[in-house]
Amino acid sequence: MSDTREIMLDWLRDAHAMERASIDNLKRQVDHLDNYPDIRAKFQEQLELTERQEDRIDKALEVMGADKSSIKDAITRFAGQAQAMLAGSSADEVVKQATTTLAYEEWEIANFRALAAAAQHEGEVSMASMFEEMAEEKEEMADWLADAIPDITRRYLAQRAGGISAGMAKS
Repeated sequence: MSDTREIMLDWLRDAHAMERASIDNLKRQVDHLDNYPDIRAKFQEQLELTERQEDRIDKALEVMGADKSSIKDAITRFAGQAQAMLAGSSADEVVKQATTTLAYEEWEIANFRALAAAAQHEGEVSMASMFEEMAEEKEEMADWLADAIPDITRRYLAQRAGGISAGMAKS
């Protein structure tokens, strides 16, 4: 197996693990956004896309003959990193989750572009095309998030201030 193919396998394992972590993060987003139906719908849409991408990566790993235990190791490693990213108070959960989602999306874009280049180098044209398409799908969400995070933050702070004001009025 060529060095490029081994590198691709490592990147695919990491991408699979990141998709798994991203799915967990997006599920938390959907659960915390009851007060923001428009934003919640966008995160639900991204959750469904990410689940499809995870399936595509899983199939690519199978085609390349990846060892399932190494995939599990990558998922465990990324799960620990994801927990570290999410550490902190839950008071700003909505903003924290949106920011974390953007970080995941940016990492995945870079990784999918690298996978596309490696697949192209290996002559795996259809796989290269698939990774390029996945990067473009992620770019759409990253662009939306970059624009939406200030609005999500503003809405969250306004809601929080309203809750604090209401609490003070009761005292």
